[in-house]
Amino acid sequence: MPDISPGFIARFTRIYAIVAVAITLVFGVAMAAFPNLLASPILRGALIGGSVGAILWPVTDFAQRYLQSEGRKPESPASWAYAIRFALRALLVNLGIGVVAVGLSFALGGVRGDEIGIALGVMGIGVGVGFVLLIPLFRLFIWSAFKGAEKRAARG
Repeated sequence: MPDISPGFIARFTRIYAIVAVAITLVFGVAMAAFPNLLASPILRGALIGGSVGAILWPVTDFAQRYLQSEGRKPESPASWAYAIRFALRALLVNLGIGVVAVGLSFALGGVRGDEIGIALGVMGIGVGVGFVLLIPLFRLFIWSAFKGAEKRAARG
């Protein structure tokens, strides 16, 4: 088993949670203020692209801190282990946000009682599929973040 630091995982989780909650709030406010916002493919793409860019922040922070601490990037098995742990933590954060969102929708009258089971089922499937997709995505993000961090370190 590769050597994994719980400190890096905890920091990733904190930053990821802050970013994910901020994205959720921005989407919620935007949808409330402009209900037809996602009807435009250009705006929809910009919002999704911005969200993916924001999710890179916790991984970039991890890469910079890991290089400062260890003086090197992790070996491939450790990178995969971090990607799996990051995906698991992201899953838990996303699930928490989803449960709160469904609860708020129900409390505010946006979801009927008979729709709660469907909403939770769809959310569960989405979170499960998302987790499987997040592992290679986070591994790609880790690779990319270390490339950038190494270049920055070499320049100055």
